[in-house]
Amino acid sequence: MGSHIFALTPDELDSRKEDAPPRSISPATSVATAFAVLATQTSAEAIRRAHALHAGSEPEVLHKLRVALRRLRSLWWAYEPLLDKKDAKLKRSEFKYLADAAGKTRDWDVLRDILMANQPKQLSHRRLLVAVEEHRTHALSFSLRTIRSAGVEEILQRAVTGAAHQLDSRSTLPVLSEFAEERVARAEKALQKRVRQATEPEHSGYATLHEVRIAGKKLRYLLEFFSPVLAHSHHSTIERLTSVQNELGKLNDLVTSETLLREYSFQLGEPDGVKEAVQYFDEQKRRHMRAAHEILRTAS
Repeated sequence: MGSHIFALTPDELDSRKEDAPPRSISPATSVATAFAVLATQTSAEAIRRAHALHAGSEPEVLHKLRVALRRLRSLWWAYEPLLDKKDAKLKRSEFKYLADAAGKTRDWDVLRDILMANQPKQLSHRRLLVAVEEHRTHALSFSLRTIRSAGVEEILQRAVTGAAHQLDSRSTLPVLSEFAEERVARAEKALQKRVRQATEPEHSGYATLHEVRIAGKKLRYLLEFFSPVLAHSHHSTIERLTSVQNELGKLNDLVTSETLLREYSFQLGEPDGVKEAVQYFDEQKRRHMRAAHEILRTAS
């Protein structure tokens, strides 16, 4: 299967079209070849986003880098039964480390955007925004240093090649459609369990909703990966997941922003602005938690 793994040079990555048609899998594709196609495409996207990072990067570049790395984590989870479990866990932790590095800046972007859109434009608020922008600049510098020094391209290409060799070394492999159906069913079962927990009165806090969000993303990524070989269309499921994820995403942004404000309240140096903003985030957080619970109760 090694011939299916291709390495992209920085020039090739930079020249790739945004709308270039992706290689596809089909029921006739082997499990090993499907991994090669999916892993190579997704890692190439992550590498291209990492190469595009610079001091003036738009927030969307960091977001798309993080999404690509999350998709890789989900793909490695899907193939975990066919890979060395210890190595697969290590690779997923490496992807998470890189995603978290990008997320440091993304969190400040989210805080800044919410403050700009929703808070009153008084003097203390303007000073708070200036302080937030300064911390965002420092966070971006950290993200850039971490991602560049980590060697994203080397990490991802080594991960893809290593997993490919592991698949090659197996004497037998399942049929792709059967394998995909089983892994999707496992992810769906995990999501249903998280939803049940989140709708129980004793587990009504943010933590269980966050677990729903993580489980929902994993299922959605797997459906997107394997949709060409699944027995039934899951388009409506993906749409429902996207709708739920949008509400949970708004909640997550509020919780993350409030946490940042509380953690950096002293460094930001604007106690009045921070206090007012924290109160706003707390109120909005409660409202979105109620909305998220209502959506989950309706869907379950």
